[in-house]
Amino acid sequence: MPGETIPGKLGIGATLRLGWRNLRRNRRRTWITAITVSIAVLLLHAFTALMFGIEQQSFDNLVNYQTGHAKLYAEGYFEKRDELPLDYVLTGLEDLQVAVRSVDGVAATTPRLTFSAQVSDGADQIPCLGVGIELSGTDTDVFRMPQALVDGDFLQPGEEGVLLGSGLAELFEVTTGDWLTFLTKTRAGAYEALDLPIVGLLGTGNPLIDLNSFLLSMETARYMLDMEGTATEVAVRFSPMARESATLRRLEEAVSAVPGVEVKGWQEMEADFMALVQAKRFGQRIMLGILVALALVGITNTILMAAYERTREIGMLMAMGLRGAGVRRLFLAEGALIGLLGGAVGTVVAVVIIGYFAANGIDLQAIYGDIDIGYPVRELLYPAVKLEVITLSWLVTGVLAALASFYPAARASRQRPVEALRHV
Repeated sequence: MPGETIPGKLGIGATLRLGWRNLRRNRRRTWITAITVSIAVLLLHAFTALMFGIEQQSFDNLVNYQTGHAKLYAEGYFEKRDELPLDYVLTGLEDLQVAVRSVDGVAATTPRLTFSAQVSDGADQIPCLGVGIELSGTDTDVFRMPQALVDGDFLQPGEEGVLLGSGLAELFEVTTGDWLTFLTKTRAGAYEALDLPIVGLLGTGNPLIDLNSFLLSMETARYMLDMEGTATEVAVRFSPMARESATLRRLEEAVSAVPGVEVKGWQEMEADFMALVQAKRFGQRIMLGILVALALVGITNTILMAAYERTREIGMLMAMGLRGAGVRRLFLAEGALIGLLGGAVGTVVAVVIIGYFAANGIDLQAIYGDIDIGYPVRELLYPAVKLEVITLSWLVTGVLAALASFYPAARASRQRPVEALRHV
């Protein structure tokens, strides 16, 4: 008849309305299941935001304080970089940097002279990494060392002194104004030692710098190593809006015309760290998968119980003409609605919590103390909020919840109306 709703042809709107009405029959069970889902979603968002934040801060730390976006080396140096060789050096630095800065997407360049050294206070001696930097402004164009000062001042042009890693300073129990002895070998193999004052302390959150490095002027480093006019590397910083992969390709093409020079991107330089990040991501996905699976089991159980309790009702609807596909859609809709409801609650709570810590940070030192957590980050960690990830996760929660309802929905749809009507 015109205007009459035929059960076998329930539309999407009618299915959702009927599914929502059915969920309200047992509100306690519905909310218990929804809260279970919301807790899983909350933990999922919190953990994901924490991992996004810690990884992004780690990558920024490496680029800002250690690697830049890319580095130029003399051919053969990179393979032996752990030995800090002084036999593979770059020359013609001015012309080389002019060529690099002409590449579209490159913002700045600076030469550095990296070498092995010993630091001594007269009683103890510790092996460490020395880095000669340009104080004319080019180093601070590429790296963000002034932002990492925790005490004292940054080195000035013509000033003799060192910037010492804060962890190294703690080992020697020294601070700004104190003097230490720095020993190294020249390129020819002769020993050289200088007594230099500590001008400032660096706290980058990167153990390689804080616990194992000191910075001094390029002039002083070249004097100690007898390496006038050379550098072991030229660090490169890309423009903020430049596409990293495309800029790196253009840089490699430009440098390929310069004999004896090679380019390495920061991810290649930090291949071991990136492999560690990938391994940790895999473990994190397993843990998150377990959380999601527990929530989905709760949804499956809820829909299964609802289908059992409504056996006679299902038989009546099927006797009136509702097909098996309609029954399946009805229970799938109920599962999806529970998932969306729980996902919405968990997402709202997660956004509030993540937003607070994204603004104020999480004090890692208060939680872990001085323990190395495996990422080069400073004391405050800021979770990263990504709206597209949060929205997508909420929608995926509804889809997964519907899939979790598939078995009880299929089981309910296979019932025979006569047998279902006899059910007590």
